Amino acid sequence: MLNWITDITYKVESQAAEAGFVYKLACGYYRDIIYKEAVLANITNKDRILCIGGGICPVSAVMFHQLTGARVTVVDNNEICIPKAQQAIDRLGVGTHVNVLFQDGGSADIPFEDYSVVHLALQVSPMGQVFTAVEHQVNPGTKLLVRRPKKPLDNLYSRLTDSLLECCPYTTHNSRNIGSTLLYIKQEHSIPGATA
Repeated sequence: MLNWITDITYKVESQAAEAGFVYKLACGYYRDIIYKEAVLANITNKDRILCIGGGICPVSAVMFHQLTGARVTVVDNNEICIPKAQQAIDRLGVGTHVNVLFQDGGSADIPFEDYSVVHLALQVSPMGQVFTAVEHQVNPGTKLLVRRPKKPLDNLYSRLTDSLLECCPYTTHNSRNIGSTLLYIKQEHSIPGATA
């Protein structure tokens, strides 16, 4: 994935985390996406969600909680994001239901067995490697939601192999850069060739 995409996202999220108006715009952008993802994975208040890649302003994590009542943990491997993300969560008054941690998304230190849903942000990189690490560590039945870019932007993001995409249900989005979210449910046996 190109670094300039991460840089632009960081700047936008910084503004969203600090300015209420920008945050409201971000919510407007993500509301339909989160709603469709929650419906696709049938998320309820009984679920525990792990969001991998939350950034400075973890809008998706906050909205998952607000729309479903589920408890959400956000991990991000950019240490600079963590205090600002926590401030944004606290300012929104959801700190008892949404927490944020400095952690690599595929780390063996994450208690994956605690989560029924794992959400991978569009900018997770390397996507194939993180997906495979997560898939090997979650319990059977765990739902993995993976955001995919629109086709014209496909080469700008880290991605999964096409063979994995063909076997999963998905929902499409009308956003500028997120084309779809696929739903992968962990089976008893791991899938071969998930990395790209």
